[in-house]
Amino acid sequence: MMYKHTFDQTILRSYDIRGIYEKTLSNKDAFMLGFFFGIIVKKNSPEKKCPLIIIGMDGRLSSPTLEENLNSGLIKSGCEVYRIGLGPTPMLYFSSHYYDADGAIQVTGSHNPKNYNGFKIILNQNSFFGEDIIKLGELAKEGHSSNNNGFSKNVVIQDKYIEKIIEPLKNLNDKLSNKTIVWDCGNGASGPSVEMITKKISGNHVVLYSKVDGNFPNHHPDPTDISTLKIMSDKMKAVNADIGIGFDGDGDRIGVIDKQNRPVAGDLLTSFLAHSIEVENKADHTVILDIKSSSVAYDKIMSLGLNVEIGKTGHSNIKKRIKEINSPLAGEMSGHIFFADKYYGFDDALYTSIRLLSLLAKDVNLEKFISSLPKTFVSPEIKLHCSDKIKFTIIDNISRNALEDYSPENITNIDGVRAKNNFGWWLIRASNTEEALIIRFEGKSVEDKKELFLEVQKRLKIEGLTLEFN
Repeated sequence: MMYKHTFDQTILRSYDIRGIYEKTLSNKDAFMLGFFFGIIVKKNSPEKKCPLIIIGMDGRLSSPTLEENLNSGLIKSGCEVYRIGLGPTPMLYFSSHYYDADGAIQVTGSHNPKNYNGFKIILNQNSFFGEDIIKLGELAKEGHSSNNNGFSKNVVIQDKYIEKIIEPLKNLNDKLSNKTIVWDCGNGASGPSVEMITKKISGNHVVLYSKVDGNFPNHHPDPTDISTLKIMSDKMKAVNADIGIGFDGDGDRIGVIDKQNRPVAGDLLTSFLAHSIEVENKADHTVILDIKSSSVAYDKIMSLGLNVEIGKTGHSNIKKRIKEINSPLAGEMSGHIFFADKYYGFDDALYTSIRLLSLLAKDVNLEKFISSLPKTFVSPEIKLHCSDKIKFTIIDNISRNALEDYSPENITNIDGVRAKNNFGWWLIRASNTEEALIIRFEGKSVEDKKELFLEVQKRLKIEGLTLEFN
């Protein structure tokens, strides 16, 4: 039978496939994604009659129906499918390694509003993104016939996943007995796993919103959202907690609050977690930070004897780079943290939380670390609306103009333009997920921050864009 399909162009994103359920993303899209991804995997593994694909899903209301259709499409393409059911995205990544699968797909809308959903895809333990997604769309448009029939079965993996992620606490368990930890699952897919973890490790655990509910009745599951963090912060004050740990809807991003109720940004958290990298020749190992990261995080990791590389934003870009340079650790501002040291190199907020607790168990103090950092004056992440049609052209223009004013060693242009000067640094990049430019700058004083803002404002004005900042 011949299958042919045209996906709504807005759902084929840089890092995944994502859209509004029953508006831009349909059950048919899920079936066709399964079918055409299965065809790609089969072409990739011609020696296998039925390649193995793992599929899982988050707790959104539309996820079970999308998962069912995805499964049907994969079967029609002639694949063997293991269905792991409801769980965090990192559990899918773990399953892919555990079963040595040829591919894996998680049905998830990540941290988007509840009417969204989508798919995160793995091919041979590597992220399937960018050009891969575009080519899948083109293959679907051309069409493909298949008379194959695969098969699927349900498998239970959660116990093995939990066993693996609590390994860093193996010989430290009793060391947490005097710690109080608040966990906020936000009614997302990590809830049941967090419940299992907290029963297996010592400490006084207060778990919020662990019941999976796709309506997200308590708050939107975004651990970088100030309102989300306030709920966790209030609970921490009430129970005098040592640390607060929150997760996004599918458990691959972490948000942390220290004992003094300060939210810890993803880049600074990465620099703290770098203390857990115990390798012989630190100078031979490079930690990756994304382009939006503070120079404070960069300097702190360097002071531990490790190298630092500034990389492209985006979990797929970072996972690819970790493999290329054999990096032990990487982190993004957004709370995606990746451990390849004693783990698999994918973004897993639950595993990250255990590495964090293992440092606390060894009396490496987070609030002392945060208090010791030099004070800088950093802007929030500013989003400036800019059409998809022109945003990359604007970045090319700004990059070209900046290189006329700066020496090459003070410009990083792997992902937008990041420039370093006497006042600090500024960044202008095109968002890969929205019609927007992302702007950030950091100075050593209020005056420096103002100077950086004025320079960014001037460079945007040349391109016909107006930036206002309070």
